[in-house]
Amino acid sequence: MKPGNIILFPKWQKVLEEESVAAIKEKKFEEALEKLDNLLSYDVKNHEIYTGKLICLMELERYVEAQELCESLIEEKDSYYYQYIHIYLTLLFQTDQYDALIDVVAVELESGNVPNQLKEPFKQLYSMSEKMRLNVELERSNIYLDALFDAVHQDNHIEQWRLVNKLSKTTIQPNEKVISLLVDEHIHPLVKTSIYLWMKRIGITKSIEVHKFGIKMKATPSETPEINESAIAKEIASRIKEAEQSNPSLYEVMNTLLGHYLYALYPIAPSLDESPYIAEALLQIGNDYLNIAVPEQERAEVDKYIQEIKTTDLLYASIIED
Repeated sequence: MKPGNIILFPKWQKVLEEESVAAIKEKKFEEALEKLDNLLSYDVKNHEIYTGKLICLMELERYVEAQELCESLIEEKDSYYYQYIHIYLTLLFQTDQYDALIDVVAVELESGNVPNQLKEPFKQLYSMSEKMRLNVELERSNIYLDALFDAVHQDNHIEQWRLVNKLSKTTIQPNEKVISLLVDEHIHPLVKTSIYLWMKRIGITKSIEVHKFGIKMKATPSETPEINESAIAKEIASRIKEAEQSNPSLYEVMNTLLGHYLYALYPIAPSLDESPYIAEALLQIGNDYLNIAVPEQERAEVDKYIQEIKTTDLLYASIIED
């Protein structure tokens, strides 16, 4: 039963406060928390009570409750704001939330409002979090790399693509063993695309050899245009654009097929003089997919691209679910 509007006698309030402090000193955190919650239930709320409760929750490893309470106290933005922020940062560090801790410290230090006595502790937590984050990332990346080559040995293309995407979201650079997958004929083309995009994201400046669809080429990731930013991608996009107004459904199919085609080929890109045939192939496939009747046309010039686009669409669908 909640006390409701019942007022706690000052003497009993003082007893509970003193007993909760004593229990915390004696590390009897369950007992202390019970007394603090009793005080709060009578609407006795002050900085000391909230701080005591946070200490108890953290010591009892009830971190979710501690974080929720701390966040609600921070939102109040009262005179104890930075003391709660300090507790919050400690909590984030204890629960391995290094990215969140780094973000909070960066914002607070940039504000210029952090009290002088807390600037150094904040910076120390920031520095320790950066080191811990890197250690965690390295450990996680090694696990992903081991799993990736297990997936290679098992010929599990979907798992390979998933793991490369996980690795590409870290700051780790692909090692030579990973790069060698780009010339391995047994590796799925979309996995190779993902590896190359990873190398592009981190700005690899050396020339890399890639084997795909019987083509052997060298390219520099940092200098390779984004998939949809190449000259051929823009040219084909321009050619199929006219369908957007006349038949939006047809345009959507064509645009999706184009995206799958270019992704599967990447970093290989067709030459500009192939663009009219590719655009026509996209139109014919789109019409076929939507059962749109069109006059019979000479298909010889575009048959090659129709087969390529259908093949890459199947390859894309075998790995990625749109």
